[in-house]
Amino acid sequence: MQAAEKDLGVEGKYLESNAPTDYATNLTQLADNGTNPIIGVGFLMTEDITEISQQYPDTQFAIVDSVVETDNAISLVFREQEGSYLAGVVAGLMTQEDTDYTTSDENVVGFLGGQEGPLIQKFQAGYEAGVKSVCSDCEVISQYAGAGPEAFNDPAKGKEISQQQIEQGADIIYHASGNTGRGLFEAASEEDIFAIGVDLDQAKLFKDAPILTSVIKRVDVAVEETIKGTAERDAPIGEIVDRGLKEDGLALAPYGRFDEDVPQKVKDAVEKAKQDIIDGKIKVPEKP
Repeated sequence: MQAAEKDLGVEGKYLESNAPTDYATNLTQLADNGTNPIIGVGFLMTEDITEISQQYPDTQFAIVDSVVETDNAISLVFREQEGSYLAGVVAGLMTQEDTDYTTSDENVVGFLGGQEGPLIQKFQAGYEAGVKSVCSDCEVISQYAGAGPEAFNDPAKGKEISQQQIEQGADIIYHASGNTGRGLFEAASEEDIFAIGVDLDQAKLFKDAPILTSVIKRVDVAVEETIKGTAERDAPIGEIVDRGLKEDGLALAPYGRFDEDVPQKVKDAVEKAKQDIIDGKIKVPEKP
């Protein structure tokens, strides 16, 4: 949104929901104030955007990470399994290396999910497939923090699960769990294992944590293009815009301060997997 303000000269308004009960109120407030487009971030807003978008048919709505089937709602979805596959390749190869954070003695890696459901299972499925593609005898321990929205905001639970996985031999853990992932970063720091972040380059936010890389999801590009498209059209539209590696919708963050710990063969394997996915040679599963 900030990029659109700078590049397109629009005015952006941001409302933060402290609980799911705030979604409808905030969406209605933006619509009543003439905001256009209105972009909701997160699949938890699906029901409210479906309802509110029908009440304001002349306003363009959009939702990130879900599909809303109304005539004036754009669904911005991503093939998260593709980026997660690359994270799995990294994990599956690096767990076989001897570094300050990994040991080749046990080939065990972990996955920490937030709320269990189809979206986060895409992360899990891609990660597990990526690991197995380079380490068939690797064990992947996958666990979720819960079944409700609160599972994305429970660092204590994230730390507890991460410690359990570490006790079982995991020396690399990838998370798709929102703020719950803070618990993983704490556990990784205390136990000297690698973490893999999600959605943005989390190593830049948690500078002391041993975050090897992150699966970046280009929500920023999707949002700015939605704003630009709305400005250029005469009327709202409803469509699904699906982005993966081919559309630069996902990427791996740089290895940063751990770059020298990652052998060139690992970097080459990631690049090959990325190109094979783009070329259609690798079909990444959406379900575990």
